[in-house]
Amino acid sequence: MSNIQNINIPKPCHQSWQQMMPAESGRHCAQCCKTVTDFTTMTNSQIIAYLNNTGNVCGRFNGEQLANLNHQFIADAPATAATGWKRLALIMSISSFTLSFKAAAQNKPTTTEQVPRPTGDAGSFMLGKVIATDVVKTRAITGCIYDDQNLPIPGVIVKIPSGVTGTNTDAAGKFRLTIPADTKQVQVAFIGYKTMLVDICADENYQVKLTTEQVLVMGDIMVIRQPLIKRIYYKCIKKPIKKIFN
Repeated sequence: MSNIQNINIPKPCHQSWQQMMPAESGRHCAQCCKTVTDFTTMTNSQIIAYLNNTGNVCGRFNGEQLANLNHQFIADAPATAATGWKRLALIMSISSFTLSFKAAAQNKPTTTEQVPRPTGDAGSFMLGKVIATDVVKTRAITGCIYDDQNLPIPGVIVKIPSGVTGTNTDAAGKFRLTIPADTKQVQVAFIGYKTMLVDICADENYQVKLTTEQVLVMGDIMVIRQPLIKRIYYKCIKKPIKKIFN
């Protein structure tokens, strides 16, 4: 099992691959003094094995490879949704918070607030300028991002084109984003797929399908791994139990 959840290249490099000097497993980039690993010649299994055993990697992919790899990570992920240790941790957290809240409430001293009597005439009023602040109206939109095979895509950027307000899709390809009420479009973008502008209408839930883009992508690879406790649970508990019953 791979401990990787998702891989991405947040800042693609635009250096010329042809002008780089050949090196072991790829080419050497004189601009950043790094060896760029050529993953375009590897299978998915070879790429996963390489990334599992190597950190701080700069690599070269084609867009379709990244999409296929991230789909494989979703398919290979153990069915951990709402199981075992997550529920136990949540119950313990809630119990601990409840007990501490009760203890704080019992120990909190009781105070009596003295309300000052008004001075001057009984019919006097406070006068002054009223300051009103503008309330920015917002709305929340949700949705799911799919590829052309109707598979969810994790890590997709969903944002307002002219601003920094944005979010990423989760492992199931779903997102939730709060935007100004007058927003006309949101931008949907991910490495290896064509960037889309989605029109915002009266709907609040959007189903967006991205199409792959045949491009070569190169740069530092961001690898999102399974949390350490999940890896320990799978390696020390789940995997040995599966071996016993298989």
